[in-house]
Amino acid sequence: MAQGWTPASYALSVDALQEIGYKRIALGGLIAQKTHEIIAVLNAIAPVRRTDTEFHLLGVTRCDHVEAFQDLGVTSFDSTSPFRQAFKDDRDNYYADDRTFLALRVPQVEGNPRLQRRISSGEIDQSTARRLEQRALATLAAFDRGHADVEETVVALRDYERVHDDQRDRSSAYREVLENAPWKSCSCAVCQNVGIQVIIFRGTERNKRRGFHNLAVFARRLDRELIRAHDPTPCVA
Repeated sequence: MAQGWTPASYALSVDALQEIGYKRIALGGLIAQKTHEIIAVLNAIAPVRRTDTEFHLLGVTRCDHVEAFQDLGVTSFDSTSPFRQAFKDDRDNYYADDRTFLALRVPQVEGNPRLQRRISSGEIDQSTARRLEQRALATLAAFDRGHADVEETVVALRDYERVHDDQRDRSSAYREVLENAPWKSCSCAVCQNVGIQVIIFRGTERNKRRGFHNLAVFARRLDRELIRAHDPTPCVA
């Protein structure tokens, strides 16, 4: 919660805003809180909430708890998490309907500061890095067409990873992504149009495109929860 704020202070503020005449009230400072802590705030507000007062949660998306939020007066919420996770998260970059996947790292040789430093220092040969980068991309494209198998593709990714990030070994996660091939079963326009390219972690535009895929999947998840709650009132602002 915002520094110095408690569930009781939220209740006092909501009560004061209602006295002024507000019927739509945004609740902030809850992004870092666990779900049970957010519900504790809403429960503290419940005794003073008027029946026509509606709440908007700033920066909070917890699809699994839509029904509980709805019962406590929440009718909308917003968050950039589905979009930003596409390129900011270390693991949960690609949304599927029931889980998330790591995006396959194939950074541009010229766009990776750490790799450029290693090339400048003479530790890595630039032509070798470019060759491994292009081999990884070509193998991924071949895999998507059914012309390369999982292990061959993991090897190509790992060979390039040793160059651009020698502190990590994501082979196991890459193998899991390739075995599941989640983009093949996704109905969103991004996956339908670009295939495996959606799950390759690379340039800004490509990564943001994956963010739009995540938003489409998030919308599907939300729709499921609204149907389960039997009252499609809440919305994403």
